[in-house]
Amino acid sequence: MHDPLDGLDDIDWAALNHAYGPATDVPGLLRDLASPDPAERDHALDALYGGVHHQGDVYDSTLACLPFLCALAAAPTVADRGSLLTLLDSIGESAARRAELADHLPDPQAVVTRAQETGCWGDDLELAYGLLAREALEQRLPGLTALLADAEPDVRAAAAVLLAGRHTRPATVLNLITTPAAAEEHDPTVRHAHVIALSTLAGRLSDDPPQQLRATRALAGLAEPGQDPATELAALAALARHTPQHLPEGLTDRATAALDRARQHPTASPGEPRPETDTLLSHLRTLQTASFTEDTDELVAEALDDLIDALGDRVPERHRLVLHTLRHGDPHGPQAAVDRAGDLHSGWRVPDANAARTAEALGRLLRGSDPQLAAAAAQELRLGRFPLSPDLLDTAATIADDGRYRTGWGWERYLPGQCIQLLAAAGDERAVGLLAPLLAGRSVPEDLALYCRQLRPYAHEMLSALLSRAHPATERCEVDGVIDDTALAEVGRLLAAMAATGHPRAHVVIGPVLAACLDLTRDTTGSLHHGLRTVLSDPEGLGPDAEDALPVLRELLGDPYPVTRVEAARALWHAGQDPAEILPVLDALIADTDDWFPRFHALELAAAMGADAAPLGERIRTALAAELAIEEHDRTLVRLLLAARATGPAESRARPDDDLLRTLWTRSRPVRPLIAAALRREQAERDLPPGFPELLHAELADPRRVDNNGDHSRGTRYDTDADDRFRADCRALLAEQPD
Repeated sequence: MHDPLDGLDDIDWAALNHAYGPATDVPGLLRDLASPDPAERDHALDALYGGVHHQGDVYDSTLACLPFLCALAAAPTVADRGSLLTLLDSIGESAARRAELADHLPDPQAVVTRAQETGCWGDDLELAYGLLAREALEQRLPGLTALLADAEPDVRAAAAVLLAGRHTRPATVLNLITTPAAAEEHDPTVRHAHVIALSTLAGRLSDDPPQQLRATRALAGLAEPGQDPATELAALAALARHTPQHLPEGLTDRATAALDRARQHPTASPGEPRPETDTLLSHLRTLQTASFTEDTDELVAEALDDLIDALGDRVPERHRLVLHTLRHGDPHGPQAAVDRAGDLHSGWRVPDANAARTAEALGRLLRGSDPQLAAAAAQELRLGRFPLSPDLLDTAATIADDGRYRTGWGWERYLPGQCIQLLAAAGDERAVGLLAPLLAGRSVPEDLALYCRQLRPYAHEMLSALLSRAHPATERCEVDGVIDDTALAEVGRLLAAMAATGHPRAHVVIGPVLAACLDLTRDTTGSLHHGLRTVLSDPEGLGPDAEDALPVLRELLGDPYPVTRVEAARALWHAGQDPAEILPVLDALIADTDDWFPRFHALELAAAMGADAAPLGERIRTALAAELAIEEHDRTLVRLLLAARATGPAESRARPDDDLLRTLWTRSRPVRPLIAAALRREQAERDLPPGFPELLHAELADPRRVDNNGDHSRGTRYDTDADDRFRADCRALLAEQPD
């Protein structure tokens, strides 16, 4: 029999390198892969991952290993060959990623030779190794196709995944995976691997419809009811991702039935235990074994993740699956079900009736016996802006009231704190009585201004508590001539909260305290302390009743920090002051193309001011023309365009820049809220630009929230509040259109 390590000693391993220097240890590691001792095999494989494939890298020693790894994987006397095929697949994935970036390297071997001669190791060398590794692996993969029929299930499974993704002839692999013998495969791990392989092949064969259809039909067969649940769910996910037109009717019924079977008949414990070693592989194996003892099937959980992701904008199906896991159990556990609900409702516009069902399911968890799970449910109910029934709010109020003793440091994260925040988000008056005691003797909550804005109808009740806390906080701002940054930050949050209440009495305090705090830092930075800038961050400034704050706001127009200057200008304009005194500040910031953040604020304020900012119109139109010449950044372009429209002459007929406005709306989802808000300001003087009614109707019908561009990852959270405001603008624009 051929020795898989024949020629190993013919290589000068000392001349090769891996992550930790010369690759002199690699021959021994490769020999240990063939050892009868499982501990030695674990150590060898772990060391190869850490050395020749460190964090996905490819070295010259990686290239030298490939022939031996392939030979060992093909040798029936070697154990753990499935793990070797997985290592080869990982190397192939890394090599492919680097090869995609190496179009400018027609001769990768020449790059390697030049690096060896000069001793210069640049980025091109890593790309060259990627190209060479991809080529070397592709040359050897045809010799591994026999492993698809190997006696060992783990080898068959790993070979299917490797060959589907790396073989240069995907149609050949498809033929081998869809043979009658392969169709009779009974091992669930191999069947699941066949789904992964067929999914990969369906993607690779997208430009060959007949072959893709063959892969789709094979996936449809594996998705038939009665299969092992992981295989059925994974096959449905693959169909949804590649050929959704071939998804079966009753998709969610089939998927939920598979989940129920998995819960009622969890996968049996894995086979023979292996000795524990001080390797990452052994640790991962221990974690996997532990998951089996908890009746959790990791393959089912991963397949469910994939299916929900693959459904994309099919919100009704996604919702039914998420609701099922909330009500009946998630293969990842109940916390995962709560997270899924948050992901769905923050990223997609779920109809109100369905949102109410999800809220009901989260409400049951809120009333449950697990405080950590209940806290997570309360958080999602708040962030997802779910419809909240009176009973649910009563439950939150009871929990919050009973949990006052748990309102020490970090109270926001625990169940009573989450319930207080939920009540505040709902505008429930009971939150005032619960929040006010938290202001004495504790750190001021970072989101206190948000709570006060949500509870604005009860501003007089909150203001007294804020004033009581403000006096001792201001006294701590300077002690023995030393400025206390923490105390200044707390004062900033308290002042921002006072402004957020909208109560006229708040401004009697805000102006003098800001002025006093500015005096503290005048001799050092000359700037308003960063902890105090939060009081100016509200888009509406300090409101129209900021008379007592006007002197300090005027002083802040000269602050060294650009954002402070523009926020002071915004506060002065909202307070009804003469635009002439703030226009020079905006003019300078708009002219500064290097500092984009304050420039954006200045342009947004100019657009909101409209005719009051007309003297800036020429500057803005010149900047717009310059940006149109390069048209690199839609975020800059849209702000310049909206400011130019607002500061130019009012017209009721179509304007030349309407086409550009439609183009920006169409190609850049994140700028749509800015455009919608600007169109509402324009609407008093002119009709909607041509084509916008259709765009607005399409937006309201879009299942995705505006900042969800479809390129999301699991766990991505979106700003539901901003999207709700945006949709309200869209509806208002359409409602005010003439019939």
